[in-house]
Amino acid sequence: MLRPLAALIALMTSLAPAPVLATSAWGSSQYGDPPGWCTKFSDMWVATVKTNDPLVGSNPERYTFYGFHRNPGYDDWYGFFYGDFRGRPGDASGWVKLLHEDYPDHYQWNFADSGWAVHGHAKEYIAYYNWTFGGQCGLGVRDGVSPPPYMADQYGFPVVDIYVDSVPPFPPQPYVSAVTPTSVSFTWNAVSDRGDGSGQDYFVSGMDHYVSWLSIDGRPGQLQLAWTNAPRVLEMDGIQAGDTVCVHVQAVDQLQNATLDQVRCAGPLTPPPMPAWARVDPQIKANPAETGLVGIDTWLWLDPAPSGMAVSELANGTTYDLTAAPVEVDWSFGDGATARIAGPSGFGLEYPQESPVTHVYEAHDQAGYNVTALVRYAVSWTATVGGQSFGPYPLDSVELGARALVYPVQQAQPELLAT
Repeated sequence: MLRPLAALIALMTSLAPAPVLATSAWGSSQYGDPPGWCTKFSDMWVATVKTNDPLVGSNPERYTFYGFHRNPGYDDWYGFFYGDFRGRPGDASGWVKLLHEDYPDHYQWNFADSGWAVHGHAKEYIAYYNWTFGGQCGLGVRDGVSPPPYMADQYGFPVVDIYVDSVPPFPPQPYVSAVTPTSVSFTWNAVSDRGDGSGQDYFVSGMDHYVSWLSIDGRPGQLQLAWTNAPRVLEMDGIQAGDTVCVHVQAVDQLQNATLDQVRCAGPLTPPPMPAWARVDPQIKANPAETGLVGIDTWLWLDPAPSGMAVSELANGTTYDLTAAPVEVDWSFGDGATARIAGPSGFGLEYPQESPVTHVYEAHDQAGYNVTALVRYAVSWTATVGGQSFGPYPLDSVELGARALVYPVQQAQPELLAT
């Protein structure tokens, strides 16, 4: 009696589906259906799951484990995995015994139960073996046509294609697209989705939408809140110096993985302080050169002629570029007469050119007339915010004087020449 019993035990042991040494099948020619898997009693060929849960809580086979044979009263369930499956060490692929069931209880197995995870793409096969029935079409006892184990669970799906993307898209980088002394606008560049997994089993669900809104001065509320398929421009008008406007942007993929709130803040532009210009005072020159003559035109000019000036300064964390352009000259000729001449004509022209700046003195002054010129510059500014330049905007005007000329004037004396 002992010898037949021992033989039966040995036979049963030899018939048990031994787990295959787990090795990765990523990118291999064997990635696909295991040879000889049985679909004879299947409800469906393939079920597809797309999820952002690496533990795959939505696995449709999680509730398909039943002990449904009275004799011998239990079933053993096995799983076979291909792809980016991360479970216990060595479980990336190969046969894994999932659980032992006792009739007639109902059991559950899911990735999350053991802390196992799927990243990217993985295939899961389910097999069961019953000692009495040989898995219905396993161990060659079902019409002698099917090898073990039985690759379908009868109460669920024979194979599940699982696609996991639990990684949010690349974070958008909002920036200031326009800014004035009373408004600020923001936008951002489109980003792509970041997928999950690696190698052949990399899976990316793709971008779905952006969520964006504005806030002002830290007050609660989501101004101009919208869901859009592409970047947009958000503008806040009517703001004043001291206001702070922030844009908030999130990128969301098709499995609703969302980036953290990406924030960029800015305020309206405020004019910079007037800089101390590094001046080069021009000299007033005249012709006749040394001494003028009563009743005869005196030509005047500035040497060198005024030109534009530029300076950069940092104020309140903003870089300003300021330019000063000469626009007109106020001349005072020392005898009470004045002239305001706009544009380059006000600078005069150097002799022997005929200068547009002229004056006729009516009386002599041996000590000399005090001739002055005041050059008026129009100042404008631009501001650099987030690497972009905005402006120019007018600031004010600044007046810089030329070096005065003391100009003696004599009475011309007629002479009678004999011929």
